[in-house]
Amino acid sequence: MNTLVTGGQGMLGSHISYGLKPSIDELNLLNYKDLLYYIKENNVTSVVHCAAKVGGLKYNIDHNADMIMENIEMNNNVMKASLEGGVKKILSVLSTCVFPAEAPQPFDHTSIHNGFPHTSNYGYAYSKRMLLVSSLAMRNQYGLNCMTIIPSNMFGARDNFILNECHVIPALIRKAYESTDGNLVVGGTGIARREFLYAKDAARVIEWMMKNYNDERPLIVSPNEDISILEVAKVVAERFKLNICFDDSIPDGQLVRRSDSSLFESLDTGVNLNNTNLIDALHETIEWFTFNVDKSGGCVRINP
Repeated sequence: MNTLVTGGQGMLGSHISYGLKPSIDELNLLNYKDLLYYIKENNVTSVVHCAAKVGGLKYNIDHNADMIMENIEMNNNVMKASLEGGVKKILSVLSTCVFPAEAPQPFDHTSIHNGFPHTSNYGYAYSKRMLLVSSLAMRNQYGLNCMTIIPSNMFGARDNFILNECHVIPALIRKAYESTDGNLVVGGTGIARREFLYAKDAARVIEWMMKNYNDERPLIVSPNEDISILEVAKVVAERFKLNICFDDSIPDGQLVRRSDSSLFESLDTGVNLNNTNLIDALHETIEWFTFNVDKSGGCVRINP
């Protein structure tokens, strides 16, 4: 009786405290035969599907086709191999980008299919919407216990820190670390606001869900406050003793993205997101990054 954690070497999967966590070199999810063999050979009975091809704002804008094609192929392989291999339970990780750009806020699960996602990342967004649809269809047709979680903007150790690919927090940390002129350049105006979720907290929620949650409704998990990019940049800049300047040639993306986490808050998960101090979590992430950069002599992406 084993749990396969796809993306188990990455930011979210690495914080889940149990499970089989093969690297991408050990198991390529785009290879269906290898995936099915792995599931059968290791007696996998449940899957936490964290793996995805991911990127930040600029990367998503430039690679919408790659995002939708690779992610849908990966997700379909996980679903099909799980069914054929005798898996009983799958928890798939979605993203708040699934919500329509013009959906009423705070976002809730009933609005997911009611409009086009933000134009900057529609490829990734639709791949995650289809993962939600696949989960529901597998549950209804085959009785496979498929669940989904929608975490807000995650950050933490083992994130992707490659510039032009990564999300805003790792990008700020990387640029601050490499700054040679005393400045931290913030893309856009800094006014966009996000609900930042520490990956350790998201992993704790997933562990609870695997034991206790069997609902077909996606569980939206987010802190009850949003924070501007500028506020995050100030913490990073202070840590590296830098000034902040702005590059207004880079778009802000969606200015506000608030989520309705009332279902999560009504459950006795034992995880209180408000207990996590954002500044402490940012400093912990910075310390992980600087240690690993210094150790390796360069920034090496940890494959999700």
